Amino acid sequence: MVETLAVLGGIAAVFMVMHAWSIRKYLETKEKSNLYFGITCLLWVVAAVFGILIGPATTAGYSSLALLFYRASTTSGILGYVFANLFAVAATKPDGKMRGIWIPLATFVVITSIVWGFTPMSQEFGGTTEFTLPSTYKDPFGPPLIETTIALMAVMAMYPISLFFNVARSTKESSSKMKSLLMGIGLCIGTMSYAVEITDAIAYQYMMIYRSMIFVGSFIMFLGQFIYPAKPSIPTKPQAFSKTLGLDHTQMTGRKVLFEFDPASNYEKPIKDFATEALANTEQTIVFTRKGGAVHSSLSEYKNAKFFCLTQQLSIPKEVSENEILLPSTDISLILGVLDKTLKAYPHSIVNVVFDNLSDLVLSIGFDKTYRFIKYALEILASPKTTVLFLLNQSAHDPQVTSNLRSLFSNQIFFGKEGMQTVKLSKTEIAMIEMETIPVKGE
Repeated sequence: MVETLAVLGGIAAVFMVMHAWSIRKYLETKEKSNLYFGITCLLWVVAAVFGILIGPATTAGYSSLALLFYRASTTSGILGYVFANLFAVAATKPDGKMRGIWIPLATFVVITSIVWGFTPMSQEFGGTTEFTLPSTYKDPFGPPLIETTIALMAVMAMYPISLFFNVARSTKESSSKMKSLLMGIGLCIGTMSYAVEITDAIAYQYMMIYRSMIFVGSFIMFLGQFIYPAKPSIPTKPQAFSKTLGLDHTQMTGRKVLFEFDPASNYEKPIKDFATEALANTEQTIVFTRKGGAVHSSLSEYKNAKFFCLTQQLSIPKEVSENEILLPSTDISLILGVLDKTLKAYPHSIVNVVFDNLSDLVLSIGFDKTYRFIKYALEILASPKTTVLFLLNQSAHDPQVTSNLRSLFSNQIFFGKEGMQTVKLSKTEIAMIEMETIPVKGE
């Protein structure tokens, strides 16, 4: 009994830590994967606690109460697997739909019906009562309930395990690969061991082995989720950029903004805030920039952002890594095609785009082609779910060029040594926000 308390207590402690950590992360980021994992861990804590209570109930002679604790433990544990499926989808396919959730729900209903609908055989072992179901191979002989339960457990866990292993196989990002491997391996070990635990499919004398393996699986999952976060550690500021314009994030969403800057200023700081806000709101970030430039350097730590680095040294695209592709900077048709294709890859998501910068285009392909490029790009980016910053070096052009480029944008801001200044914000997009107009050099 002491060994049982130690193992189940250890399982409860590990999952309680993971629950607290996941819920705290959810409150910070609002990421559903953290919420689902937090609920999963809590349900497994409850399952372990009810498992612990079986011993005292046995010692006190309350066999019916021990049976109730067994059923409650199993129900909570299996329900945890339903949320484990939700977590796996949210973590590995954040834009995916939960179409397959009916499968773990159906298996949950069947397993709990077996546990509550059939009276298992009980036997005292090591100071506690253990329960086993009817089986075709194991006493008490009868319907193949052990076999059915184990098969259903395999079905319930197969999808999330396959999702994690698929990510581990396909990703090139080391922390995501390690996290996915650990989560998949831990869930696999834990599921096999837990299936034996709730059915007692193996002789009682091996109990401490399979219960210890539940703890091992739990701890491996703990390492995957806690030690190897899937996303880089970045400041969680859901209003980091929009608040500098007197807006909230919702009011910022969908705007196409001309971002003029003084090259002598720390203009990459608000661009970093823009990306931070997008990631804090679990939105996709796409960056067109020069490799090694100020913007690229400031955003390179954000592994979840997708970078298209413009260069004159290539005539065709070249994939450098999972989140970085080199594009020829003078082929505007190709750039527009890549932009269109990338946006179509996220049809149901809010997408944030940084284009760094228009001044480079004007100097490399001329004003006329740049002007036409912007018009076509704005058509591609017209979705109200797409927020865009077009950067423009204010001091790089004569006033006429700058004025013509401004005419394409209903939202204009300027960042200089004195910080952010709002030049113009579309009235139709800010609702009750009072507009502020500040004269800009060159007008």
